[in-house]
Amino acid sequence: MSASRAKNIGKNSLISILSQLLIIVAGFFSQRVINVRLGTELVGLNGVISNVIAVFSVSELGLSTAIVFHLYRALAQAREEKIAALMNLYRRAYLVVAGVITLLGLAFLPFFHLFTKENHFALSYVRLIYVLWLVKTVLGYLLSYKRSILIADQREYVSSLLAMTATILQYFSIIVIILLGGKYEWALSLSIFFDVIMNCVMIAYVNQTYPYLRRSHGRLEDKGLAQSIFIDVKNLFATRIAQKLLGSTDNLILSSFINLSIVGFYSNYCLITQSLINVMQALSGALQPTIGNLIVEEDRDRDQELLQAFTFVFFFLAAIITCGVAGMASIFVGDIWLGEEFLLPIPTVFFLSVNCMLYIMSLPIGAFISASGLFQFEKKIALSAAIVNLLLSLVLVQPLGLPGVLTGTLAAYMILIIGKSVGFCRLYLRKACGAYLMQLLEYGVLSVAEGAACVYLTGKLCGSFTIFGFLGALAVCVIFPCGINGLLFYRSKRTKSLLVLVKKYVRNAKKTPK
Repeated sequence: MSASRAKNIGKNSLISILSQLLIIVAGFFSQRVINVRLGTELVGLNGVISNVIAVFSVSELGLSTAIVFHLYRALAQAREEKIAALMNLYRRAYLVVAGVITLLGLAFLPFFHLFTKENHFALSYVRLIYVLWLVKTVLGYLLSYKRSILIADQREYVSSLLAMTATILQYFSIIVIILLGGKYEWALSLSIFFDVIMNCVMIAYVNQTYPYLRRSHGRLEDKGLAQSIFIDVKNLFATRIAQKLLGSTDNLILSSFINLSIVGFYSNYCLITQSLINVMQALSGALQPTIGNLIVEEDRDRDQELLQAFTFVFFFLAAIITCGVAGMASIFVGDIWLGEEFLLPIPTVFFLSVNCMLYIMSLPIGAFISASGLFQFEKKIALSAAIVNLLLSLVLVQPLGLPGVLTGTLAAYMILIIGKSVGFCRLYLRKACGAYLMQLLEYGVLSVAEGAACVYLTGKLCGSFTIFGFLGALAVCVIFPCGINGLLFYRSKRTKSLLVLVKKYVRNAKKTPK
């Protein structure tokens, strides 16, 4: 790993994670204000709207992933004309995408209320909030396409800082306007304004950093490359459909078969798990450009070593997060954040913690799959997972309620992580996948067992809903998994390999010129 790559990994990771942490804090304050001042139903309405528009955003086709994949090699070779041609293709495609999302969103507007069972909002108000979210999404596609070159060139920290600024300003506007007695639609409109400003700043930065993007407006002349991108996009389109169905159907099913209130309660807990997932995605996203640049060199033994090292790190963090969500979420929601009337049953919360763990454990193999360009294989796995999730959720939602929907999600995550692992090992590494799958099974069983133990320990030791109970639970949920996993693995080959990689990273980082 070169010194510059080592430095960029550190910078991207640090800034991305710090940005996510600040966004999380602001997001919790914002959601508390909405819950307390405007009610849980509005939280549920926001959740359903964002899920519906996320489904329409599938028209993005996976263009960003395909373009970034091909930008890795072009940037490594410093081929400015090719880079500019790829970015121009991206820009034209996103204009079409924004138009398609607008048409789909407006066409669905007359029917959206059918997915909001048992709510007290006027139809005109529901449609107004829906349209504002649609405008916010469309403007994002029109203005944010240049972010791809920052990702591919290992400058994602710039994008992270701008996104953090925009998001915190949005949350701040929501908090201030609602506390002053203003309307939610005013705050949402102001958040759109902040989005536009930050995207314009990012465009100006990219234009200054890569001036050849403005000088060159040519089309992609390499027919072979154009055909390759088309094939990648075709495969990624199916993958994106599957991912949207997997990530966007839970709230729709709950709001259609139960009511908006249960979506609101679920969304509050999802804010906790999604915030933690966002931090882990920030770490994974910061690593992915470097993974992409390394995979270009096609050193498969080294890539296998990196995959195992990253997976071990993510397991360690996933175990802490599993214990934290299972043992602390209800204490946090019940006494510190919202109130006891917003609590979900403990078994449901534990279910959520396991799903969160599975998603985090899938991030390393997902990053390697994307960086290696195995889009056709990924399509099949994603479609299988989405179908299983949808069918199980529909079958189980009425007899089991929310746990039934979570069962579908759990099954889908297991299909994704196993399928992607098998595909990457066989198609890219060209090696058997049994050893890696056994490691994943070991990590998963340990995380679930440690999470269950933390539920018991926090219930016995920190059962009172107080700030001291929360701090006690925090100590238990960090120390317990770290202690158990430290004892189990501190002499293992995995730990030794990870330490070698860390020392190599630190050594390379020190060699980087100031």
